[in-house]
Amino acid sequence: MNRPPGMPPDLLPRSVVRALAALGPDLPSGLDGVRRHRRLAGGASGSAVHLLSLDGDREVVLKVTGGGDRARRELGFYREVAALLPVRTPRLLAGVETADGQTVLLLTRARPAAPPDRWAARDWERAAAQLGALHRPEVAESVTGFGLLTRTEVGGPAAADAAGAVRAAWRRLGHEHLAGPLLDRRAEFDRALPRLPTCLCHGDWHVANLLLEGDEQDEEFVWIDWQEVGLGHGPGDLALLWQRAEFDGGEPPREAMFAAYARARGVPLDATLRAATAAAEIRLILYGWPDHLQSVDASRRDVVLGRLSRLAAEWETFGRAPVRSR
Repeated sequence: MNRPPGMPPDLLPRSVVRALAALGPDLPSGLDGVRRHRRLAGGASGSAVHLLSLDGDREVVLKVTGGGDRARRELGFYREVAALLPVRTPRLLAGVETADGQTVLLLTRARPAAPPDRWAARDWERAAAQLGALHRPEVAESVTGFGLLTRTEVGGPAAADAAGAVRAAWRRLGHEHLAGPLLDRRAEFDRALPRLPTCLCHGDWHVANLLLEGDEQDEEFVWIDWQEVGLGHGPGDLALLWQRAEFDGGEPPREAMFAAYARARGVPLDATLRAATAAAEIRLILYGWPDHLQSVDASRRDVVLGRLSRLAAEWETFGRAPVRSR
């Protein structure tokens, strides 16, 4: 097995040594060897993310995933789609799918953003404007030739098969009285979203996946973790960002973000956009949160349950509001 130069191989995790060896001739020139290693993350997606420090004070990120459609999609995204987008992403230095099914990505590094409870209003609005730019129709048109972009949305039509298990999860949580009537109206939410045009969605858009490059005077967001990228209708990205941020103590200015998003996307800030976003939020809470809420503090659980209660009340107004067709 080829060993990366620089750091003694017995000081590197064996998985990192194997991953770098798998990149082989694809490793870019100028990497003078690994001097330090730190594991950054390991998640439910099966990915392990490592920070590698190189000679010359350079740092790169090594992401190793156990394979599957999501990992394959991310590799294809960086190879074929990233350069077409209006948002900044890490640059793919090398990537490979190994014979045993692992996907290995070597990416440029960016630094973490502040936690959501420390974001200023201008940060939230800037992120929303970038999301609107990503969701413009011409972006979707530029990438529709890539088959890797098919995906299933949380709580979408395919979720009908899981309705019984989801209802049972809400029963265990003690809040079936809140979730049950909304689960019965799933078809209404499914109809609200397609009233917006098809667009390219990130699919896992939350604060931890927005990193930073540049100095304080010229900071730019760097969007990472594209395993869930695909074509959809858009509001699911906003829903996830808002819900995760508020769960973690943030206070995103929803109305200002809505305005920045709609303006950048080129759609009216009207009942159609609001109803579609409410539908995305309701679906995300119903299908994405109940198991997680079982094991969190009551104060944090109440953030999500309170949001669902307000959405249930808001939804009644959308049934009487005029909507536009695509």
